Amino acid sequence: MSFQAPITIAEAIRNVENNRYLLPSIQREFTWKHEKIEWLFDSIMRNYPISSFLFWRVEGDTKDRFKFYKFIRDFRQRYQTHNEEITTSGLHDFTAVLDGQQRLTSLYIGLRGSYAYRTPRLKEENSERVYPSRKLYLNLTRPLENEEDGRVYEFKFLTDHDIKKSNYKWFKVSDIYGLSDDFEFNKHLDSHNLKENEFSYRSLSTLKNVIHSKQIINFFEEKEQDIDKALNIFIRINSGGEPLNFSDLIMSIA
Repeated sequence: MSFQAPITIAEAIRNVENNRYLLPSIQREFTWKHEKIEWLFDSIMRNYPISSFLFWRVEGDTKDRFKFYKFIRDFRQRYQTHNEEITTSGLHDFTAVLDGQQRLTSLYIGLRGSYAYRTPRLKEENSERVYPSRKLYLNLTRPLENEEDGRVYEFKFLTDHDIKKSNYKWFKVSDIYGLSDDFEFNKHLDSHNLKENEFSYRSLSTLKNVIHSKQIINFFEEKEQDIDKALNIFIRINSGGEPLNFSDLIMSIA
């Protein structure tokens, strides 16, 4: 196992979208609340470390021996929480994520997907009315002040209706993908009069930089096609003081 050259968030998310990154069946499902995703993006904007990742390079017939799953993109509490199994027979070589699934899924949802959580005081049902799909937005009008958790940038999952009734200027985070080119980025700033507001300009410039330019995804990669070794690595980093059963994990991946 060795430390690899870091990559950008944009490159990591491309790997997720192209099924270059997959989840082994030993991984638990996504559990983060929407507030924690918002907090993660604030941390990234402020250059706080988000810890390293641990990957396992899966090659050859190892791909066909075990179950692997795609990352979830559009998350809906209670109703859309399961990862889709992928047929790996004939698939290109890929990387299994042993540690960092919650963070990587959060980045994927924030940058490319949606998060639906229940609207209070409505009767329980699986519908857009009760569980509206929300996209991640960044407030370009002003920074947060005196937040107990210390956040500065206001990232928030919002519906189209939320945006229409808000007095603030919100930027849909997924739109940063179309602004990697400096020309397109500056054209967007000009067309939305964002250069006139220092906070707006600085916030959007920082977002572009941390997604497309800064190599902040640090990771270790295991290349040996040894499932026992991969499982033992997973056990050590995920036990959290609670013993994990090796034989149970073996059964879960078969």
